Amino acid sequence: MEFTKEIETPIGKHKVVFKTMVTGAEREQIDAAQMEFVQTTDGKEFKVTDMKKVATASKHALLKISVLSIDGDEIECFARLQKMYEPDYAFVCDEIERTQKKMKASTSPAS
Repeated sequence: MEFTKEIETPIGKHKVVFKTMVTGAEREQIDAAQMEFVQTTDGKEFKVTDMKKVATASKHALLKISVLSIDGDEIECFARLQKMYEPDYAFVCDEIERTQKKMKASTSPAS
């Protein structure tokens, strides 16, 4: 089974294919991206050194892992995504986050 979805951006009409689910290893990569901006002295308590960079690092890692192609081209998707107009970029980010959360919730065991 392939967990992908194709969307079309509202402004540039780019066709973006992304993963609707990530693997456990990919989620660890996304979570680890923010650790560059977190400090700890004892391994138990953590201090965020730059909250904006934490959020950006996580978003960039999510996009790099999730976006598979833009307009049928798999080359340098993240760089091309960043060059899109802001409404298209935000649309792709929001759709990936929304879809992946929905898929995770729909596959989680009932409590």
